[in-house]
Amino acid sequence: MTTSDQAPGPNAPSGDVATSAFQRALSCDLTRPFAFAVLALAYVAGRAPFINDGFGTKPDAWRIALSGWWLWDRHEFYPSRLPGYPVAELGFATVIKGGWVASNSLTIAVSLLGLWFFAQIVRKLGLPNPALLVVGFAFQPLIWINTMNTMDYAWALTFILGSYYFLLQRHTSLAGVMLGLAIGSRLPSAAMLLPAIVYLWRDGKRGELRDLIVWSVFVPMVAFLPIVWRYGPSFLTFYDAKVGYRTVIRLLAKDSLGLAGALALGIGVVLSLRRLAKLPGDIVRDKDVMFWSLAVVLYAIIFFRLPHEAAYLLPLYPFAFLLIGRYFKTAVLAGVISVLLLANFVDFTTTNHQVALSSITKVRVGQGMLLANRDTMRAQLTFTHDLEQRAIPPRSVVMIGFSYPQFAYLNRNRLQLGILAKDKSAISQLTDEGMAVDPLRQVTYVWLLKYDVFQKYLSQEMRIYYTLDAGRSTQALYNFRPGLYDNPPQQTVQAIDLGRGPSGGRGTADTDR
Repeated sequence: MTTSDQAPGPNAPSGDVATSAFQRALSCDLTRPFAFAVLALAYVAGRAPFINDGFGTKPDAWRIALSGWWLWDRHEFYPSRLPGYPVAELGFATVIKGGWVASNSLTIAVSLLGLWFFAQIVRKLGLPNPALLVVGFAFQPLIWINTMNTMDYAWALTFILGSYYFLLQRHTSLAGVMLGLAIGSRLPSAAMLLPAIVYLWRDGKRGELRDLIVWSVFVPMVAFLPIVWRYGPSFLTFYDAKVGYRTVIRLLAKDSLGLAGALALGIGVVLSLRRLAKLPGDIVRDKDVMFWSLAVVLYAIIFFRLPHEAAYLLPLYPFAFLLIGRYFKTAVLAGVISVLLLANFVDFTTTNHQVALSSITKVRVGQGMLLANRDTMRAQLTFTHDLEQRAIPPRSVVMIGFSYPQFAYLNRNRLQLGILAKDKSAISQLTDEGMAVDPLRQVTYVWLLKYDVFQKYLSQEMRIYYTLDAGRSTQALYNFRPGLYDNPPQQTVQAIDLGRGPSGGRGTADTDR
């Protein structure tokens, strides 16, 4: 052992001792049983305070809950939305009667397995600063938020990490099973088949490609059988809509890393340009660097094709962490990850929801992503409860918009849930075409109404009410404005203004469908 490798002696300067202790902490092997148990305890404890405020901030989380309850009550499986996410949906259905605490806890448990896979991957690859990488991954804001809600993102991420882990362990069949479960959780996970095939091809294991492909195809085929049986080829329907560039910028900055985190990562890249210049050559020489880079590029392409949610980027996060772990110097890596973790609680924010040049003058220090996510969930629950208390006269239809899945779930015991029309082109039968009926008051609650159904209710002399969010969404999706059909003397069509949108702001919420 050289002098530089020796531990500081008892008379060493305190600065050297502190530096050595810091380096040892960053190099700690968190895959050891006791170390991982401590990490797991911190992982669960950090999420536990946030799991009792609902299933999540997106309507899709409440759709999953409705799908689970429908399966229990009607013995019919309708996917939360097409093309379906059966592995996660059926998994959540097993615990849905325990409410959001049970389903959110299940996500934490599944994602904890993913964290174990990631820690094992870092150890197997021998990357520097393994503890820093694992902790940074575990508590990065977007990861933190999506590993404690009732959504399928963390499920797919865990199985993708499991697939890569078993590739490293040379268990090709298990890698295929894991990738199949990832595809059964989220269909875009099929993109990871390409890096896996190239990985085995470069490793000289071309004979094992069959096992990988067979299991990667067989498992999701079984998982999707209930959906294909009901919908046929039309199950491949998905919500496709153009997204403005400002929204994309907001998703990439504010909603995925936090403004401070995005700025820190940008600075980290600039400071590491000399090292990153080796990346193209390493992709050619190193099959693992090739795997990480392909994963990042593929999921970036998938995101930019349909940039509706920042969480669509989640599967590239572990591979991006592996890349910066390899190419960032220790000080730079520690600085970037520190800012990313801080962005959970404190971040730069703007008063504008959309990103624009004018927003720069309104940047201030505010809540981080984790705390803002909690407040959004609480605001949405308050909005729905206030809507429940709104007096609606008999023989009325209420278009709720964004909050319909939450409203239907919370009122499932007093309302009769049903389906307006079994339209196989609808993204979600239970919500897009769903209805919640109060038979005593003859009031029907829906998400939105297509123009012909809207006119049918008017011809039956029924009143139609709509939230501001529903009015905006109706215009965007069905090209008509409900308010224009109001007959002032009779007030047959009226807006419901609760003074704020579903997420708490004065405006309306984004309808991510």
